[in-house]
Amino acid sequence: MTASTGVPVTTQAKANRTRTQDVWEVVTTFTTIDGDTTGAAAIPLNGLLQQIIIVVPDMADGEDTLDVSLTDNDDATVWAVTNLTQGATYAYSVYLPFSEEVNIVIAHDDPNTAVVMVVTLRGV
Repeated sequence: MTASTGVPVTTQAKANRTRTQDVWEVVTTFTTIDGDTTGAAAIPLNGLLQQIIIVVPDMADGEDTLDVSLTDNDDATVWAVTNLTQGATYAYSVYLPFSEEVNIVIAHDDPNTAVVMVVTLRGV
């Protein structure tokens, strides 16, 4: 994984097995570094993304928002959301096929302290 906002920690697990498909979950944790406002993580992924969950923590200065986008292995933006406010969890239903990898890209205001942002991807 690569990152400019700290080193993201990614865990992958098969969450369940249905009759015909494996259900998987990828959890990526970004920890901010003071003065840095972007981050990225490359996740190896072959499958259909069905749900995106984003946890935005309370940030120290109270004015911070978060932008999150997903890019494919050609760096084309295939999904994006902007101005997520702090102290909330957001869930999105999507239908996005990926082959090889997906890149999670985040942009945020400088929170002036270390905070943890979590992006969870679920699919089959």
